[in-house]
Amino acid sequence: MFKENDNMRPGPTPERVLAICRLIGKGNYKFQDLFKLSELNAESKFEEESVRRSIEAAQELRLVEKKGEKYLLKIDAKSLNSAQTFRKVLNPIIFSNTGTTFFKMTEWFISHSELIQSINRFDDFAAVAAKNGMESISENDVLGWRFWIRYLGHAYQYNKTLIPNMYTRLRDALENVKPGTKMTCNQFLSWIKNNIPEAASSCTNEGLPLAVSNGLRSLNDAGVIELFSTMDAVKIKLYPMSGVSLNDFSEIIVKEV
Repeated sequence: MFKENDNMRPGPTPERVLAICRLIGKGNYKFQDLFKLSELNAESKFEEESVRRSIEAAQELRLVEKKGEKYLLKIDAKSLNSAQTFRKVLNPIIFSNTGTTFFKMTEWFISHSELIQSINRFDDFAAVAAKNGMESISENDVLGWRFWIRYLGHAYQYNKTLIPNMYTRLRDALENVKPGTKMTCNQFLSWIKNNIPEAASSCTNEGLPLAVSNGLRSLNDAGVIELFSTMDAVKIKLYPMSGVSLNDFSEIIVKEV
């Protein structure tokens, strides 16, 4: 799932990987132990393959390791307290490896604003991506990837449409910035390239892509940041949207995140 040139399977959702990590954190279990503990009831349960794939994903992300026949938790158990704390651990790990199919697909999603807006079916999503730089992507890959991209904070899903909005991803990253910090637009551009690598290639002096622009507008509306557009100052354009007054900025102030 998170290896280079690997497929992105629908089975290991982030919620299932979190559940597996929580089980492993409670004791040193063998695979069959984990499989039995994952059964909800006789009628509804994780299929064995889903459990196996979820464990594999956790291993690829270096969240757990196998010693002998048993699995051990490698991260702080406090990281598993909530979906939010788990997400904040996952993002730096997942996007530190720029060679994975997952990273490349996410980077593609962020950088192709014009194409993304017209897609409302996952099979079409795969077909469009395959024709525009992601030749090896299949519908099955997209179905696996979309669970994670929503969880990690890059998009919202409405029916079968993924709406690019990096509000959550940006907000998590901004927690590491001291409240009251002021940055020029160019300084903020450098900050994105250093802290959000999956958006680095599509954020330029000419403008920011839809996913980042939507995220910044949402953060500004929520009072997490304040964007200023000062006359005669150097500015960076946000992705243009009709009926929206905030379409560029020269400075940003990070408030209490």
